[in-house]
Amino acid sequence: MKRDIGVLALLLATTFGCSSEAGDGSSGSELILATPSHGVQIHTRGLTIPAGSDEEWCEVVELPGSPDQELLIGAIEIAMTPFSHHLIVSVAPEGSASLADARVGERRACQGAHVYGPDLLTLAAAASPRFSSQFPPGVGQKLRGGQKLVFDYHYLNTSDSSVVAQHKLNLHFIDAIDRQARVFGFYNQYLDIAPRSSPAFADECRFKNDVSIWSVLRHTHRRGTDFDVWWAGGERDGQHLWKSTNWEQDITFTFDEPVRVKAGEGFRWRCAFDNPSDEHVIFGPEATDEMCILFGQFAAVAEDSAVGPQSCYRFSPSE
Repeated sequence: MKRDIGVLALLLATTFGCSSEAGDGSSGSELILATPSHGVQIHTRGLTIPAGSDEEWCEVVELPGSPDQELLIGAIEIAMTPFSHHLIVSVAPEGSASLADARVGERRACQGAHVYGPDLLTLAAAASPRFSSQFPPGVGQKLRGGQKLVFDYHYLNTSDSSVVAQHKLNLHFIDAIDRQARVFGFYNQYLDIAPRSSPAFADECRFKNDVSIWSVLRHTHRRGTDFDVWWAGGERDGQHLWKSTNWEQDITFTFDEPVRVKAGEGFRWRCAFDNPSDEHVIFGPEATDEMCILFGQFAAVAEDSAVGPQSCYRFSPSE
């Protein structure tokens, strides 16, 4: 097994050449990401984040091409400008009307892409300035030309000057996929961190179906210290999988090969925090709040249609 340090492996213009004009007087050339040799590159218009601001925005971007063009994605790359707290790229599932009326290029303050509909699916997510994810053989994402994406980007500008929030997304094409790459999230939302304390919170969630997993990811904010993951259920029950001690740099664990996890098996995860301030901190979407989430990338082991969503939301300690 191995760890990818500083790379968010969760979750992900040559042929068509699609790019939005950069907003607020900034140039798209300020953010460098080489275009793929066989794929497309798109980017946000972006906007200016004032000094000291904590802001989250959703922006609608459109893939190039027409709906009759099927785009099979085997790898994803993301680049972001400094002071990004996270980027989540979402897409509406086939047949959904969630983004039908969304205007390409529109930007709105948000706390998640669900403002455009509850059924949006995560295409890619990143919490560091550079992201790269290659799916296992036979696994990928299926998109279509002209499809709309939502870029949900959160910036915490701790500098003394304004910064430009911009993002580039590379989608690398492959010839065929057998199974859809998907993302799960195990959420511990009952955090209660008292002033000048160093507590830890642990819980576990299990999968509803047999799945194939190739990476897991920690997500806390700046007060997060140690993050531990154990197997839960099955023959590996209680085995320690991974320990991370850095919330910004050591955030992803990648298996050497995809691992099959049976229904009823899952993970136990524990988040430790250090709060030296006089502020009471709870779970929340602001960068000044905290989170305790285990994300991961998975695919069905057989037919996609037999496997539903695998995310788990904990609002109180498990029995």
